[in-house]
Amino acid sequence: MPVVSLSSVPPRFGKIGATLASLLAQRAPLDAVELQIPRAYRRFPDWDGTLPEVPPGVTIRRAEEDWGPATKLLGALAAHPGDVDILFCDDDQYYPPDWAGRFLALKAARPGNALAMLGMQAHDAAGGAPTRRPSPRMVRRWRVTDIGFQLRYLWQDVTRGRGLPAPGRRVVRRSGYADIFEGRGGVLVRGEFFPPDVFDVPPEAWAVDDVWLSGCAARQGVPIWVEGGYRDPVDTEAEAADPLCRTETDGLARADANRHAIAHMRSVYGIWG
Repeated sequence: MPVVSLSSVPPRFGKIGATLASLLAQRAPLDAVELQIPRAYRRFPDWDGTLPEVPPGVTIRRAEEDWGPATKLLGALAAHPGDVDILFCDDDQYYPPDWAGRFLALKAARPGNALAMLGMQAHDAAGGAPTRRPSPRMVRRWRVTDIGFQLRYLWQDVTRGRGLPAPGRRVVRRSGYADIFEGRGGVLVRGEFFPPDVFDVPPEAWAVDDVWLSGCAARQGVPIWVEGGYRDPVDTEAEAADPLCRTETDGLARADANRHAIAHMRSVYGIWG
C-alpha cells in the first residue's frame, strides 16, 4: 500500500480540505495520507507557524528544511527511508475515488518505472535534441489544437459565464516514456528510485521540483512512464491561492525556470541530451 504525500503553503491552508477529503475517499487501500509542512518557509518568512486543520486520517509531518515544492516527496522520503511506495500529488486538485487504484494497477503492469499521468520531454521545454530511448515516447495533445476541449470551453463560457476553471481534458494522446514527470495528476515512485543527494536541491531547480526529481530518477536509470487517456485533474479553490506556476522565483517565470533547471541538469549530470 502506498503512502500518499503532499505539501502546502500558508495561503492555501484554509483551502485544502477538498483535496484531503478526496484522498481519504480513495477506494484503494492506502498506508497513510501525509501532509508535509516545513518548520519555516522560504517564500513566506512571516508565517507565524500556525498549522492547517486536517481531517482525521491525515497526518501532518514536519520537515526540517523547506525544499520548495519538492517537499511533497522529500518529506515522505525522509520519513520513510527504504523501499516504500510513495504516491505524491498537488494540494489544489480533486482526485476521483479510483485515482490511487489506477496507479496500483499500472505498477503491477510496469514495475520499476516511475509512473505519472502527465509528463513532458526536455527538448519541448528547453530545446535541444529529443531523447529517443526508452521508447515509445509519450505524445501530448496540445491545448490549442484540442478541438473537443475548445468547444467544451466555449460552451461553458456561453452557458455558465466566463471566469470558471477550464473543463478537464485528456492531455496525453499516447502513453509512453517521458523525460520529466509532472506532479499534477500524481506520481507513484519508490524510495530506491532516488540517489542520496536528492535532498540537495540546487538553487537552479528549487522552484521546479518536477525537473529536479525526474532528473534524479534518470540518474538512477529509472524510466518514467506516462499513462494517457485520463482527464486532467479538476482544480479546487486552492489553485487560485498563490500558485507557484504563476509566480516569479529569483526573477524567473515558470517556463524560464524549467529551461534553466533542465540546462543545469544537462550540464552537471549529462542527462536528456
